[in-house]
Amino acid sequence: MSMELLAPAGNSAALRAAVQSGADAVYLGADTFGARQSAENFTLDELPQWVDYCHLYGVDVHVTVNTLIKNNELSKLSEYVKHLNNAHVDALIVQDLGAAEIIKNTIPDMTLHASTQMTVTSLEGVKYLENMGFSRVVLARELSKDEIEYICKNAKAEIEVFVHGAICMCYSGQCLMSSILGGRSGNRGRCAQPCRLPYELIEAGQCAGQGHILSPKDMSLINELGTLNKIGVKSLKIEGRLKRAEYVSAVVGIYRKYLDKPGDVTVKDMQELKDAFSRTGFTDGYFKGHLGKAMMSYKMPGNSSDNKFTSDAVLRASENANIRKIPVNIMGTLKSDAPFEVVIYDNDGNCITSVGTLNAEAAVNKPIDETRLREQLLKLGSTPFEAVGAEVYTDRGITIPVKEINAVRRTAVEKLIKKRIERRTGRICGSEILTAHERRKNDIMLTAEVNSEEQLEAALHGGIKCIYAPSRILNKSLVSMAKSMKTELIEKASDIFSGQDITSDAALVSSPAAVYKYSDKRLYGDFRLNVFNSRTAEHFSKLQGITLSPELNLHEIRDILKYTAVSAEIIGYGHLPLMIMRNCPVRAMGKCQKGKQIYTLRDRKNEEFPIMCSDGCRAVLLNSKPLFTADKITDLTDLKINSIRLIFTVEKFSQCGKIIDVYKRALNGEKIEPMRENTFTRGHLYRGVL
Repeated sequence: MSMELLAPAGNSAALRAAVQSGADAVYLGADTFGARQSAENFTLDELPQWVDYCHLYGVDVHVTVNTLIKNNELSKLSEYVKHLNNAHVDALIVQDLGAAEIIKNTIPDMTLHASTQMTVTSLEGVKYLENMGFSRVVLARELSKDEIEYICKNAKAEIEVFVHGAICMCYSGQCLMSSILGGRSGNRGRCAQPCRLPYELIEAGQCAGQGHILSPKDMSLINELGTLNKIGVKSLKIEGRLKRAEYVSAVVGIYRKYLDKPGDVTVKDMQELKDAFSRTGFTDGYFKGHLGKAMMSYKMPGNSSDNKFTSDAVLRASENANIRKIPVNIMGTLKSDAPFEVVIYDNDGNCITSVGTLNAEAAVNKPIDETRLREQLLKLGSTPFEAVGAEVYTDRGITIPVKEINAVRRTAVEKLIKKRIERRTGRICGSEILTAHERRKNDIMLTAEVNSEEQLEAALHGGIKCIYAPSRILNKSLVSMAKSMKTELIEKASDIFSGQDITSDAALVSSPAAVYKYSDKRLYGDFRLNVFNSRTAEHFSKLQGITLSPELNLHEIRDILKYTAVSAEIIGYGHLPLMIMRNCPVRAMGKCQKGKQIYTLRDRKNEEFPIMCSDGCRAVLLNSKPLFTADKITDLTDLKINSIRLIFTVEKFSQCGKIIDVYKRALNGEKIEPMRENTFTRGHLYRGVL
C-alpha cells in the first residue's frame, strides 16, 4: 500500500522509535505553538539534528503550529517559522488561518497541512483550504467511511485521517470545556481533559446514569487499511505525542506490518495494540457509523492495559536502535597503479563516489581477490545501510592495505549520509507588520442568537434588530413579524457544517466550509471561526461582521481591534457551549430527549451542565452558569466593538425579555447590579487563557 504512515514524536526517544519501527513521517512540536504543550517536545536548537536523522531514513518531519495565536505572538510566530524553515522541516500543521497567511508570506515555499483543529468535515472545507494554499487537510475524526471517500474522490489536496489513538468527545477545535472551567485551553495546547472525569446524567433531578460519560475509547482502524487505501486516503495518522517511546514503537510496528503485507490482523497483533494502551478496548464507531454506548469507556477513562511491550518493540525503542536499514547497492573497483574507488547508490536516486589516497601495487605475497574485497565492502553493520547488491572489479596480482579499503568504504558511507539529508532551504521573506486602524467608539448594537420559537418571539418583542436563528424555527408568522418590525433575521448555519439549504439572504457561518458554500450571501462569522488575532480577523474581513473568540480577554480584544477595521462582535450573555458532540451522550446511554432540553450532566462539584440537541442529532453541552456582563457594560463599550450578542439556549420567553431589558438599560447608561453570587460567570473577559 502506498499510504503514508505518520507517527507521533513527543520527544527524541519516541521519534527514534517511530523511525526504527517503519514510519514514513513523524509529527512533532517544537518550542511553542503546538497543541501538546505538556509533551517534552523539541527545542529549536536540537531540532535540526533530529530532522537530519529522519531525512537520512527518508522520513518526513511535520511540525505542529496548531494552536490559536494571540496578537502579541504574531511577530514571534514569524521568527519561529523561519527557524523551522532553516531546520528543513517538510511541512507545518496549522490551525489558525491568520497564522497560515503569515507563514505563507514569511516562508512561501513551506508546505502547509490543515490541522484537525480546523474541524474540516466536508469537501467545501477542503476546497476553501485548497484555495488558501494548503496541500493537505487532516479531517475531523468524526467522519464516516462514506464521508471520507466522497472528500477523497473530489479533493485536490491530500487527505489525512487519524487511524489509532485517543479521540475527543468534542469536535477538535470546538471544545471550550477545559478552557471555561479551568482556564486551560485545548485551542492553546493545554487541555486538562475534564471529559475524562465522572459525571451523572440527570433527568428531572434524578440520576439516570453515571460513569465517565464523556470518555470515549481509543480508536483503531487497523482492520480498515485496505478500505482506507481504496477510498483514496493519503496519510494515516497515529495519535500519541504524550505516549512513551515503546507505545510508539509497538503501534507503528503493527501498522507497518499490515501496510507492507496486507491481511487479516492476528489475535496476537491486536493484543499487542491493546497491551500498549487501550481504554477497555478500541472503537471504529465513527468510521463505520456505529455510534452509541459501544464507543464509550464508562468505567475506565484511562489506560486499562498493563503497558506490556514485546521484546521487538522495546528493541526498536532503545537508545541505540539500528533496526531499520536503508537498502543500497555498492561497487568497488581496484586497478593497478590506481586508488581504490567505491560507488554507493540507493533507491532514491542518490549516488556517491569515494576514492582512496593509496594506489594498488603488485602483490609480493598473497594478492587481494574479489571475495576478500567484497567481504570488506559489505561490512556495513553499524551503519544505517544494508547492501542488497555488491559488484567488485579488480586486476589480478595486486593488493592494497585492508585499512585503506575500510577507510574508502567509511568515507563513501559518510558522503551518502550527507547526501541523503541534504535539503534546499526555502525562501525567507520579510515578516509581516500589522497596520494600525483608528476605530471610533460606536453605538453598540444588541444582537440575539435564539434556539426556539419562543426565544425568537421574545427577541422580537424586546426590540432586537438583528437576530440569528436556525432555519427550523423560521416559520412564516415569525418571519412576517420580523419584517414588520424591520428586524434582520440571519439564518444560522449548522455549528458543524452540513451543507444545508440557506433560504435567506444572510447567514451566520461557523466554518470556512460555510463561507465557501454560501459565498453568494451576506455572511456573518460566528465565534466558532476561532478569530483570535487581527490577522485572522482581516482574513474574514469580507464578511459583514465577525464574532471574536470567547477565550479572549478584554486586553486581547482591544489589541486585536487596534489593527483591523472589521465589524466586531463579542458574546455578552449566555450559557456558552462547551462541547459539540457527534456521539450524543444521552443516546449512548439509551435515552433521547428528541430535540427538547431534558437532561443535564452533573459533575463532582454538583454543577449541572444542560445538554441541547443540535443539527444532525449532535449534542451540545452548555456551561452550567451563564456569562453575564451587563453590570460591566462600559468595559465592553470601551473596546470600540460594534455589537454584543445575547445567546439564548435554555431561557424561557420571560427570561429572555428580562435579559434584553437589562442589557438595553445598561447600554443607556443605567447602573446594573450583578447577578447573585455564584450564579453567573465572566467567562474569559477578565482572565483569558495562557
